[in-house]
Amino acid sequence: MKSRLCFYFILTFTTTLLIPFNAAASNFGACFTPNQVSGTCIKLADCRYLYELVLDPNLSQNDRTYLRKSQCGYQDRNVLICCPPSYLTLSATTPAPTAPPASIMLFPDSQVSMSVRRPATFVASASGSPQRSNLLPSFPQCGKMLENRIFGGVETALDEFPWTALIEYQSANGSRGFYCGGALISNRYVITAAHCVQSTDLPPGWSVIGVRLGEWDTRSDPDCNEEGCAPRHVDFTVTQIISHADYRKQTDPNDIALLRLAGPVEFSDYIQPICLPTIPSLRDKDFVGVAMDVAGWGATETTQHSPVKLKAVLSVNDFNVCREKYAPLKQVRLQSTQLCVGGVRGVDTCRGDSGGPLMTQELVNGKAAYFLAGIVSFGPTSCGLDGWPAIYTKVGSFIDWIESKMQP
Repeated sequence: MKSRLCFYFILTFTTTLLIPFNAAASNFGACFTPNQVSGTCIKLADCRYLYELVLDPNLSQNDRTYLRKSQCGYQDRNVLICCPPSYLTLSATTPAPTAPPASIMLFPDSQVSMSVRRPATFVASASGSPQRSNLLPSFPQCGKMLENRIFGGVETALDEFPWTALIEYQSANGSRGFYCGGALISNRYVITAAHCVQSTDLPPGWSVIGVRLGEWDTRSDPDCNEEGCAPRHVDFTVTQIISHADYRKQTDPNDIALLRLAGPVEFSDYIQPICLPTIPSLRDKDFVGVAMDVAGWGATETTQHSPVKLKAVLSVNDFNVCREKYAPLKQVRLQSTQLCVGGVRGVDTCRGDSGGPLMTQELVNGKAAYFLAGIVSFGPTSCGLDGWPAIYTKVGSFIDWIESKMQP
């Protein structure tokens, strides 16, 4: 069997394509600024505009307040700050272009300077979603974010990303193990990649037998840290595997599947569903330049890496980057139903799972919520290979298919 998530095929071509964000600052999570603008949590020194403001001896009280509220943590004694994309290169000491009078103040408490920042995506009302199925939960029944989220680091908190799932397999000799990931999307369904569950993609004699939810450290049950213990993990039998009918092979653009669980899931702080991008503005969004979270145990169909759930932050590239990069590989067919993500050495989806979730933050009624943007599909065999982004299935392109396959 071809190994995955660090990934299917061995790359035999070398190119000199440079990915723009490879030179970008290390980031520690997606965030929202005090004015509810989407940004990235990075070191203050890497956010040019805000760093130059700090050095300004005539800093206004409004700017001081904004900077204080923008802090999102510490890393190696460095202050982390929520930095909008435009602030990475914009200079605070260079005169700004002429702007309308309404945007004179840099950091007003009640308005956003439209000449400087791009607005965040707002989902006005969870109940206003046009989704046809009432089987998919809406915020706040899905996508809840930790109140005291920790930025930076590698290991997740006990209750961070509570929708992450591990898929259990049984081999021909009866041994069992977890070799793919997924995400809980309702009280009966887990979503994953088709290549994780198709019999033609699995080793001879292997079969999918279950899903584990509420896991953090695969070596212990219950899981505990210095702050306390989580409830015991919960294992579910899989009663139905639904792969996309047009899926053909491991690099197929229709790399998506649903797993129906034998019984309903009881939600808790440690087991919750993630929201799906059901509204048109999210279905069609390309997410280029957006920092997103991946999480998991680094599992593949043949190996399992970390016993503890890990996380990483990746950026979405313009899809043409992947089109050009993968062009020499004739067996790879790329379409708009996919996302081009990552390409940073040593990070990438090494901390996620094959079939696991790519997560983005959006605002719902003024509150941040997680939505499932992508599913880990394929990429270079050398995990986290510099300059080689991975391919993810774009979930927004399959909302109609998902809803059509779900049953009560």
